[in-house]
Amino acid sequence: MRARAVLTMFAPVPQAEAEAKPEPSRWQAARQRLRQHSRLVAGSALALAAGIATLAFYNPNTQGYATGIGEMRQVSLAEGSSLALDTQTSLKVAIEGDARVVHFDEGRALLRVRHDAARPFRVVAGPVTITDIGTVFQVVRRGDGVSVMVSEGEVEIASPGVRMRLGAGQMVSLDGAGRPVAHALSAAAIERATAWTSGRIELDGERLDTAIDEMNRHNQLKISLGDPALGGEKLYGAFRLDEPEAFARTAALSVGAQARDQGNTIHIAR
Repeated sequence: MRARAVLTMFAPVPQAEAEAKPEPSRWQAARQRLRQHSRLVAGSALALAAGIATLAFYNPNTQGYATGIGEMRQVSLAEGSSLALDTQTSLKVAIEGDARVVHFDEGRALLRVRHDAARPFRVVAGPVTITDIGTVFQVVRRGDGVSVMVSEGEVEIASPGVRMRLGAGQMVSLDGAGRPVAHALSAAAIERATAWTSGRIELDGERLDTAIDEMNRHNQLKISLGDPALGGEKLYGAFRLDEPEAFARTAALSVGAQARDQGNTIHIAR
């Protein structure tokens, strides 16, 4: 549309219309030349602005990836790294000559990074920047909170007022204010935390309401609780993420409740 507008400014006047116009006076001709010059400057500025906007929007080295509800995706990058994207995840990957940057919008991803000291690999999730040091690590961003878990290698975490390193078996969570809470994880805990990459949820004493939130992120069929007090009950076991009915029935039995099918919702109540 901008290009058409610019072209219209410079479109020649039809011959018949030009012949019908009377010869302008010297003052009118001068004013007409001034008006044409102003249009030329404005048109050039518009074309330049449009070109700059287009260049700013389109970067051939940037690729966006997103998953919907219940969708998971494996992405292999040309430089050798790979990303496993969980459901409802959105990010952009920019591969430049001297850097590799993932702009993480929301969701969860497991990254297996090919180390290259000449081209550092960074994940930017809001105010938090994670720099890889030859690593397999998981990033979760939901709302203003960001958590990073390292299963192999090491990463560096940087945010306003915070700079720290995480090694294998360590995890840190940062809230909207950037306050970090770090703790160590066992090999079994890391395996449970990454079970989603195999389409499973593994529970070892996690709360029922937390497990329901995880299931609901992966399915159109939602699970609800009739009694909020049930949400604090602990669950154990492994379930398929794409089988919300089986999960709801088993969870209800384990907490002494019943699961009732209500169309688009499975309701767990005493």
